[in-house]
Amino acid sequence: AIPIKVNGLDLNFIFDTGASSICLSSAEALVMLRQGQITQDDFVGQQQFQDATGGISVGTIIRLHTVEIGGIVLRNVEANVVDNIQAPLLLGQTALSKFGKVTIDYNNNTIEFN
Repeated sequence: AIPIKVNGLDLNFIFDTGASSICLSSAEALVMLRQGQITQDDFVGQQQFQDATGGISVGTIIRLHTVEIGGIVLRNVEANVVDNIQAPLLLGQTALSKFGKVTIDYNNNTIEFN
């Protein structure tokens, strides 16, 4: 798991190069909404997406003000809220594409963001 601070909230994500976006479960989104870390103004719309099993689901697209990974802060990153309270938190391409380089060291079990 990768520790990431999203709009000030500490969360642990799964690094997933196959995910098109950052994915949050509806449970995390609800907590963030209740705590004021996201507001109704951060809801962008809805989108259909295909999960790893090939199933099609509808997700809500939100704008995250800050996504902090290892001291690097990304701003205004879109994320997909999956309508499943047990959905895993995925760090996908909407965040990864903002880095010039991501290096995976399988021998040392590390990921370096540049």
